[in-house]
Amino acid sequence: MREILLVIAILAGLGMTLRWPFVGVLIWEWFTLQNPHRETYGFVGSANMVIALVTLVAWAMSKERKAPPNGFILWGVIIFIVWTTIGTFFAYDPEWSFGYWDRTWKTFALGILLAATVTNRVRVQAVIWVAVISLFYYGVKGGLFTIVTGGHNHVLGPSGTMINDNNQLAVAMLMTLPLANYLRGQSLDKWVRLGLLSGIILTVIAVIGTYSRGALIGLATLGFLGLLRMKRRLTYIAVASVLIAFTAHFMPAQYFDRMSTMNSVASVQEDQSFHGRIVAWKVAFNAAKDRFPFGAGFYGPQLAPLFHSYFPNEKNHAAHSIYFQVLGEHGFIGLGIYLLLIAASFFRVSRIIRAARRVGEQRWVAELGVALQASLIVFCVSGAALSLAYYDLFVIDICLMLPLWEMVRPKRTQPAWRAVPIGATG
Repeated sequence: MREILLVIAILAGLGMTLRWPFVGVLIWEWFTLQNPHRETYGFVGSANMVIALVTLVAWAMSKERKAPPNGFILWGVIIFIVWTTIGTFFAYDPEWSFGYWDRTWKTFALGILLAATVTNRVRVQAVIWVAVISLFYYGVKGGLFTIVTGGHNHVLGPSGTMINDNNQLAVAMLMTLPLANYLRGQSLDKWVRLGLLSGIILTVIAVIGTYSRGALIGLATLGFLGLLRMKRRLTYIAVASVLIAFTAHFMPAQYFDRMSTMNSVASVQEDQSFHGRIVAWKVAFNAAKDRFPFGAGFYGPQLAPLFHSYFPNEKNHAAHSIYFQVLGEHGFIGLGIYLLLIAASFFRVSRIIRAARRVGEQRWVAELGVALQASLIVFCVSGAALSLAYYDLFVIDICLMLPLWEMVRPKRTQPAWRAVPIGATG
């Protein structure tokens, strides 16, 4: 039954895409973030490719803007795609890396297309709503699951996706929280605000229910940012206190046993999971050094033959860090491009916030800029402990800054042309 309903929704959406290509962009975003096809069987599993193809064709044939706003972020994305594409040919195992490259370039293609087609406030809001609803699906469901099971079971993401792991799902949900709070502040309907607040609370509970230690650090970071920026701090502190009390009295002892491994250096050193990450980071560094300049290719360093060439007695691990992941897979130059892209995104969003605050009717852009900034900070902090370098919401966040900056940047005044009498310059 779910498959039939999903097929009907896809066909209806694609029909509207032929008339309004931006509808296809939103459907593509929905499938990328929520992965609804992973909960069905049969041919729906390949629907994402069909949606992307129809959207691109409809967009190419329409009168929609064809080029995204220019800027360093755009060129950073393009250069990163080109570098990783060339590197895939020189990967440790090109056939293995190709499948991951194929997914990654499509993620960045969606980001560039989104930057080109988001031309007004309504479209910006639509992109944020789709992102929030897509990940609140797992946040609300995970929060209720944690409450019903007494927190004894881990909350996991959809299998076969980038967020199937508990740690990766937790970071994805954390990145959504600032965006949801932005929508809550923009809404004039009290029921919508209440629904978003309920979703935020349940998503926080779901993050706790993932048992992710990295997510706990990200949640603390997000909480500190919220305390600095919230106007109604007493309400914020009251809600935060309820969530802390819930965790203290509701979560089982096994949760606190896992979290307690972060309390001291000795316990961290004894933790096998942490030891495996240190080994994986060393493998990433050595792969980048020995396979200069391109690295080992997408997900190459975690392949057993390469991993065991450095540490033959260790179990092969993924990088468990967005920074070491990019380093091992794309070399020092690839990591440099990636870090410059992140730095440029923070610089751009800061300018967006400052420029938008000067104009009353653009305050919403400033508030969205603050939300995007918080979302990126959570990604950079929590991402230091997991492999999620090319996550879709990260790409959407940074690509959204291109049209937002175009909306608020100071317009340069051109000197007026003045007619010159004939003979005046002789």
